[in-house]
Amino acid sequence: MHLADGIVTSPAWLLGANAAGAAAAALVAGRVRGQGTRGVAFTGTLAAFVLAAQALNVPLVPGASAHVIGAGLLTLAVGPGRAVLALCAVLVVQALLFADGGVTALGINALNIAVLPVLAMHAVSRVCGPRRVALSAVLGTVVGSALGAASLALTLTLGAAVPASLAFGWLVGLQTLAGLIEGVLTALALRHLMTAAPGLLAAAGQHPHLPPLLDEAAVPARSQRVALVWAALAVGLTCALLPLATEAPDALERVVQRAQP
Repeated sequence: MHLADGIVTSPAWLLGANAAGAAAAALVAGRVRGQGTRGVAFTGTLAAFVLAAQALNVPLVPGASAHVIGAGLLTLAVGPGRAVLALCAVLVVQALLFADGGVTALGINALNIAVLPVLAMHAVSRVCGPRRVALSAVLGTVVGSALGAASLALTLTLGAAVPASLAFGWLVGLQTLAGLIEGVLTALALRHLMTAAPGLLAAAGQHPHLPPLLDEAAVPARSQRVALVWAALAVGLTCALLPLATEAPDALERVVQRAQP
């Protein structure tokens, strides 16, 4: 899902798609204005977890791998504005420090990995209602992954002359399957967080029986510590598993390889 430099050969499409992605990310991330510093530490910890988790590719189908996106967990945990901001920070770190995703494609990657998956999760959660968080997590992650993949496939088709059947078939198909698996894992993670530290979840603002939205003054200190400790342990565990990550190409790499003459 991380588009690298040099793949999009159309200057007009590259400029336009980057501008659209950057503008959309700025618009959604602007929702955090006026929220102060509430939830900043929790958001940063989850962003670090997503950064580590995205580096862990696992086999999905024979010859292709996938990694989590993390948009669903971030959206339901800290809200859409902070989720987009955290994912954009992850993308910048990946591009500048790990050469994962191109600097000239940051806006496109922000649209496909941050904006579209986050908005999909937010919309699904509003439709499903406050008491169906698990259902929202699964459906929202599936829809978000499919939308991001479809947007990336469109970019490859119109901006890199990749056959539409190849781009949409591989990307949308594999990312939808990956989204289903990630959605189940997201639902399990949220279920634990709602038990261990419900006040830290942005989704708590939609649940009348849970504490207010990221109101840290109303959240017991123990709940905050428990959530942060579990998130830190998850980051450590993911980093420890990185050497075991598969070297099989992901869906995007397979599409680019097959499109080459």
